[in-house]
Amino acid sequence: MNRLRLLTLLSLVLLGLSAVGQTDLYNRYASRTDIRVASVTNFTLDTGITADVTLLEAIDDQGWQWLCSEFNLATPSKEQQQQMDEGWDVAMFTQRNRQDPTRPAPITNEQIDHSQSCYLGVSYLSRTLYIFCCTTDRQSDVVVNYLIEKMRRSLKKSGE
Repeated sequence: MNRLRLLTLLSLVLLGLSAVGQTDLYNRYASRTDIRVASVTNFTLDTGITADVTLLEAIDDQGWQWLCSEFNLATPSKEQQQQMDEGWDVAMFTQRNRQDPTRPAPITNEQIDHSQSCYLGVSYLSRTLYIFCCTTDRQSDVVVNYLIEKMRRSLKKSGE
């Protein structure tokens, strides 16, 4: 019985730390007037699978330029820009540092340290960044599949 209580307590602490991380991200950007910021804990990704996500959306060109600079986002190619001009999305995602998503994912023993990383998804058309913080491998798998599917949909639309 004591083991079950300990596991429950540890689970709650981990969830609390994740929520604090999302709150820190929200607070870091909430004062800006050129972007909208939202933080959602336990966002449903799939049946029984949730993750914490912070969204940053540029309100205007100045906000988008700042987000691109702050997060060191790649500049779309001429072809990608033409696709966006035609109304198709260009999406990408990468792993970043959980404590500071503007920095690359931390490397330990020549591999990405998944416990200290988060996923940064970008929709260039909607000028929105999605920062997903996962605490389990299953959450990470679902987030990666979600972001890959978002990229596939944008590719299918641009190929039509």
